[in-house]
Amino acid sequence: MPNLTRQLSKTLLLLATTLGLAACSDNDNNDNNKTQSLTVTTYNMGFALNFVPYTAERLAVNAELMAESDSDVMCLQEVWLEEYVDTIERALEENYPYIYSVPPEQVFTEAAACTDEEIAEFAACGDTQCAGLSGNALVGCASSSCAAPLAALPPACFDGVIGTVGIPDITVEIMVDTVTQPAGLFSYDGALGLILASRYELQAREFQDFIDDSSSNHRGALYAEIELNKQKHVVGCTHPTANLEGTIPYPESGKHGSWEGENRYMQEQMIAFANRKAGDNPIFFAGDFNCSIANPGNGVQADFAGNCELWLADGFVDPAGEQLPCTFCEAQNLILQPAGGTGSWVLDHVFVKNIKDPDAIVAERVYDDPVSIEALVPPSELQPEDSPIMTDPSDHYGVEVDIRLR
Repeated sequence: MPNLTRQLSKTLLLLATTLGLAACSDNDNNDNNKTQSLTVTTYNMGFALNFVPYTAERLAVNAELMAESDSDVMCLQEVWLEEYVDTIERALEENYPYIYSVPPEQVFTEAAACTDEEIAEFAACGDTQCAGLSGNALVGCASSSCAAPLAALPPACFDGVIGTVGIPDITVEIMVDTVTQPAGLFSYDGALGLILASRYELQAREFQDFIDDSSSNHRGALYAEIELNKQKHVVGCTHPTANLEGTIPYPESGKHGSWEGENRYMQEQMIAFANRKAGDNPIFFAGDFNCSIANPGNGVQADFAGNCELWLADGFVDPAGEQLPCTFCEAQNLILQPAGGTGSWVLDHVFVKNIKDPDAIVAERVYDDPVSIEALVPPSELQPEDSPIMTDPSDHYGVEVDIRLR
């Protein structure tokens, strides 16, 4: 959590500014957005139903965390389902009067995604290898135990099957019924999963849509301008394509050759867009970028490292990558990662550019304390006899950066 000294300093500064008591000129007294620093937070909430465990059970505790947040700008990812968006935005709205998200947009096949014959082998494998399973357990089982028949599906059928991942309580029967008619190509009804929230007014909002270049999930980026100290500052929020190489093969319908290529394309486009929008003004671009640069001193491994390095080559700084240990840490998420693992990556970043003193930026890992979750009625994944349990609030930790402004 943010340290007490910095939190108290921010609170006093905000109070002084609000009351018009800051030591400044008469003109400055009328500038309600005069501030010496800005905090920007990125947090992947891991509400990927059927992919990250205990999604429903973790919603309430994460809403409490959002209601207590003291960051100036929040970029949230993987808030996929509409009811989750409503819950999290309600939790934010008291402290964040300016919230930006975009509605889902799905792409459907013109005809049935799969014929009965095309889906038969994969369905039979699911019935045999994953008998009686549903939801998260079925998706995990089918992607590993039925990897060969999944990879053998025709392109449209493969895309349709992947698009069923976000269906609540998914079963083999529901999957077959869904894909043997016109089906959506994106999980979670084509939701973007992004929420950009700010204490300062979000002006000149723009949505950069990657719907034509997205595989499995609809991807994009949110942009806005905030006025601080009589200067425009651009904020961005994103979650480009993930590295799914160990889970599912890159689809034949994809335009970029690999998961890494698709991720790289999006990052190139976002860098260009942000630069055009900001010019020489400061940029704060937050999100789970699904890339990590190795940092042996902090025990951090590489993943799509060249894609992260695109930002550095363009003049951005990466305080999280320089200063923090892993934000996606398999060994520390033993409840969310039952099989354990040794992967340690900084996938979550706030890339910063056009700041006078970039060396003074302080990065901090947040939302990394275990929380207690309880079974729901009716039960979802956590059964009443096992409740409550301690777990991490998400399979990612958040990143907060504190930036000294001019």
